[in-house]
Amino acid sequence: MIAIILCAAGPMAVIAGLQAWNSYRHTLEAPAFRADMAIGRIDLEVRHDIDHIAALLASISHMSLDEQGFMRTLQMARSLTGEFYRLALLDDRGRVLLSVNGDNTLSLPDHVPYEELPRFNGDVRVVPLDIRGGDPAGRSYIRISLSTSIADSADSTGAVRSGFLTAIMPVVWSRRHLQIGDPRLDFMQKSGTIDAWIIRRDHKIAPLCDDCAYPESPPPDVVRWMAAMTSVQRESRQLLSVGDAAFAFGPIEGGVSALTMTRRNPAETHALVVFVIWLFVIIGLLGCGLIGVTQSANALLVAPLRRLTGSVERWQAAGGVFDGRASWVMPVEIRQLARAFTQATRSLARDERRLARAAVRQELLLKEMHHRVKNNLQIVASLLNLQANRIRQPEAREEFAQARDRVRALATLHRYLYAEGELFSMNMEHFVSELCGQILQAAGHAGSGRLGLSVHAATLELGPDQAVPLALIITEIVSNAIKHAFSDGRRGTISVRLDYAGPGQARLDIADDGIGLANGHQATSGERSGIGMQLIRGFARQLGGNLKIVEEDGTRYILLFPLKKDQPGEGVR
Repeated sequence: MIAIILCAAGPMAVIAGLQAWNSYRHTLEAPAFRADMAIGRIDLEVRHDIDHIAALLASISHMSLDEQGFMRTLQMARSLTGEFYRLALLDDRGRVLLSVNGDNTLSLPDHVPYEELPRFNGDVRVVPLDIRGGDPAGRSYIRISLSTSIADSADSTGAVRSGFLTAIMPVVWSRRHLQIGDPRLDFMQKSGTIDAWIIRRDHKIAPLCDDCAYPESPPPDVVRWMAAMTSVQRESRQLLSVGDAAFAFGPIEGGVSALTMTRRNPAETHALVVFVIWLFVIIGLLGCGLIGVTQSANALLVAPLRRLTGSVERWQAAGGVFDGRASWVMPVEIRQLARAFTQATRSLARDERRLARAAVRQELLLKEMHHRVKNNLQIVASLLNLQANRIRQPEAREEFAQARDRVRALATLHRYLYAEGELFSMNMEHFVSELCGQILQAAGHAGSGRLGLSVHAATLELGPDQAVPLALIITEIVSNAIKHAFSDGRRGTISVRLDYAGPGQARLDIADDGIGLANGHQATSGERSGIGMQLIRGFARQLGGNLKIVEEDGTRYILLFPLKKDQPGEGVR
């Protein structure tokens, strides 16, 4: 029952679990996703600033000013941009001709390497700038350069020479430089969830915002993580999760890199807590549901079925009427089943009582039949005996005596069937012994000492169909041996043995130590091979056996016959 319930509810539970796990995983990955998005936003804003200053320098380069004109224009441009950039004019060799730099704390180079200058007009070169002596605040700088033409103020012909305009932009954000509504203000909220740092090429770290509450540097384990990166890893975005914080590291425009950190916001923390709570609630509800369903199924289905099964077993063991008590709390199907069992068992009980009475009557009738047949056969034998006593001719008296012995053998057989109560089989052990003794007594040799009788019969059970011909065979052979094998007052012994000869076969062995079959035929007036031998061979064929007669120190009859397969005692020794 539990397996069926689990198989039914299991797929839904698995689907719900997978969806919950997917939501939980996305909630856990949300800080890392925001940190990675923050890298992209920083890179986008830096690119926007570079494009803005490049456009400003391009506008100034198209004015064809002399050095004094460039000086005034650069000062005005710097004031318009909030004095955020450092602007300078270079000659064609990269030497500084003039600069507009209000921050005297920086030691700016007076010469720009040739490889960092633009190659052609309209080309904008953006390279990171290494400040001599370093920036005290650890900030990073980017140089934006493009070519321009410088007019000669002393030459009236309008001669110009080549030069370069350059701007030095610090990679730092400040509230005083940003307007209201600028998206970069999201990085500068005091209670914000994003912290950002700029990492120079020399691995120096500085906060992205110079007037925010950012820490000066990230945690030490994050610093070690960045230091362990290879040059290939530094060219792509990398993510790291530490507790409830997520870090993203990646390159941005200008040859520098950015590191962002986001923490799990209260909504995500609340979602995780709710997820854990609901997980335990779902597991608890599922467990309670399984327990409730199991107990309900046990009370409403399993227990009634067990009681019904127990009632059936008790009915099978003790008989009587089946009592399948059904209460109203049981399912309708089980109550109907109990009623059907009760009605069926009552019908079976009635039929069994009827059959039992019929069997008793049949047994009484069979016993009465065997008893009457036995009595009638005994009467017939007595009549034959009386008739034989009135006959004077020995041959006729002998024929009557043989018929009497055969009838007595059948009467003895029916007496055993009646006395032992076995109507369909009988044990041949005692029957053979009594039959042989009865034949010897009828011949008048019982207790005379002249003839001995040795009988051995196994506990072999035969049905009447086989017991009758076997009894007549024994009667004929023993009677012939008494009458013909020991003439002229000879002494001897008759041996009768009935036993198993193998699986499904029996063996009858009757032997005497008389004068033999041929000599007995010559010594007696009757023909030993007459009707007696015909009966023996006919009954042997009726048993389906094989009769063998051996003449050696007397006469020996060996009969092998099969046992019927439906014999109750087959194979029992």
